[in-house]
Amino acid sequence: MKGVLILEKNLPTYNDIVEGIKLDLDEYMNEDGFTITQASAKILEEEWQDINKDEFIKYSYLLNLALDGIEQNQLSDFLYEKLKFYENDILKIEGNESNLLKRDFITYQEKLKEQNFDMIETSVNSKSRIDYILNQNK
Repeated sequence: MKGVLILEKNLPTYNDIVEGIKLDLDEYMNEDGFTITQASAKILEEEWQDINKDEFIKYSYLLNLALDGIEQNQLSDFLYEKLKFYENDILKIEGNESNLLKRDFITYQEKLKEQNFDMIETSVNSKSRIDYILNQNK
């Protein structure tokens, strides 16, 4: 009997996530006419399998969607709430690229203090959907 080798799909790097988010946001906002909030939710929904494979990936998606929103002067409340919830975990995470995540999280915290953005309120239904996607129940 021949052995079957099943290779686990390689997890994306931090830079892969950052670049992928930028490309997806550009497509959804410029081609499909989505708002930053709608585009962020769509990305989380489409990438749910990768996001739930690893905490580092989850935090990277949430953080970079938030940073891109702030760049456009809008922060979705669901991203703010999730990053607040995961704050201690993000700062404690270890691994090859954790320094990149932590560096960007500190940048995010600094941008929060500057308050140069509008907080975009989303519906309870939207937040529930994000909770479901992230497999996170409070």
